[in-house]
Amino acid sequence: MVLRVGALPAPMHIEEERTVGPLLGQDSINKGVKASVIGGALVFIFMAVYYLLAGIVSDVALLLNLLMILGGLGMLPVLFPGVSATLTLPGIAGIALSLGMAVDANVLINERIREELSLGKNLRSAIANGYSRAFSAIFDSNFTTLIAAFLLFQFGTGPIRGFAVTLTIGLVASMFTAIVVTRTIFELLLACGALKNSLPMLQIIRKTNFDFIGKRRIFYAISLVVIIAGLFFYFKKGKASYGIDFAGGQLQEYSFKNPPSTDQLRQVLKEMGMADASIQQFKDNPRAVLIRTTEDKSQVLTDKLKEKFPAEDIQILRIERVGPVAGSHLKNKAILALIWSLVGILIYVGFRFKHINFAIAGVIALMHDVLVALGFLVFTNRQIDLLSVTAFLTIAGYSINDTIVIYDRVRENARLFRKLSLYELINLSVNQTLSRTILTSGVTLLVVIAILFYGGEVLSNFAFTLFVGFISGVYSTIYIASPLVLAWSRKKASY
Repeated sequence: MVLRVGALPAPMHIEEERTVGPLLGQDSINKGVKASVIGGALVFIFMAVYYLLAGIVSDVALLLNLLMILGGLGMLPVLFPGVSATLTLPGIAGIALSLGMAVDANVLINERIREELSLGKNLRSAIANGYSRAFSAIFDSNFTTLIAAFLLFQFGTGPIRGFAVTLTIGLVASMFTAIVVTRTIFELLLACGALKNSLPMLQIIRKTNFDFIGKRRIFYAISLVVIIAGLFFYFKKGKASYGIDFAGGQLQEYSFKNPPSTDQLRQVLKEMGMADASIQQFKDNPRAVLIRTTEDKSQVLTDKLKEKFPAEDIQILRIERVGPVAGSHLKNKAILALIWSLVGILIYVGFRFKHINFAIAGVIALMHDVLVALGFLVFTNRQIDLLSVTAFLTIAGYSINDTIVIYDRVRENARLFRKLSLYELINLSVNQTLSRTILTSGVTLLVVIAILFYGGEVLSNFAFTLFVGFISGVYSTIYIASPLVLAWSRKKASY
């Protein structure tokens, strides 16, 4: 108002506006909570069934982890006056995902304890050695994910920042609960005699001896074909690949009592001169209709639909409008976030492992996972939006975890088996950590699958991107990152 009544002409234009109606808002919250509860329950059940008593101890830590996340969100206004913690839908997804990621540390510790017991160590020594040897891998993997979370907060907007905050609190809490709380519980159980000489656990994947590195050229070729095909279709689609967050335009979502057919809606849009608009309906909510347009005609379109379908009790679920300036700005920030996250991970991994080859191989594997996820978004005609970029950064932060665990094992084995070649060291390390790689990614995927099927259309792209990226992360850790270290190293690495 000051600008409008001042002496200088300074017209204002709304570049970004998002409105969520009460029906969609409550429905999204319900779906987000439902997906989180289902995903969390699957994680709790798996840990208790697979690791038995050790799994129950891990479940206690996970429950405390959840309470600490909620408590941390409640403490934000106290620690940072003026900052309020509003739980958004991506924030709810962040809580669920952080629980899945928290399992990573618990699985790593339990697998280490299992290894120590198989070497004939007594239970007290096995627990002490398990925690000691798992610490460096847990710290490094969580720190790299924190790098991605920090950049999400730095470059993201409101809901994306909410996801970054909950993910950060969850990661910090998981470090404490996995390393301190579970260790304390084990010590108490040992002290009171509840634990004596054994800690039984199930074991699906036993000792393996696959020659993973020997097949590397085949998988290099497969990865190149998938990535090149994905990039080809991405550039071919051009702006059609992007959602309104990056391409600009307007999105309107309506709820109908009995939704009209797509042809009927298309006819109405043609009469309004909006034949190029896209129409989308959802299987999980057949009453909802999503219409994307390039121009701001939400009020005119709403009036026209109510005129053409007067008996359908049309309700506005949400309206999102992003201008070309805001869209370009959001796209640039997303690209910067991805670039800086890869640079941050490259520097940290190179510093921790003292070899730039390890860091470069790890970052190339991350780029591989992001490009594969991008390609599958394009293949399935899903649009790239801010939540997709959030998923890309989460993939970058999480996928490096598996790679770091293998690097950590290579470093350990290099000290134990000095006569082995680097080829043999990497193969040995990948085989030794194979069960952990599959288990941690598999358990986290339980949460992602729950969000994909029960989180609703708002979180659909986000969960789908994570689903593809996490599977690709397991593949790239074994067949991309590890072989590249060998390809660029002339002799066994020294530590």
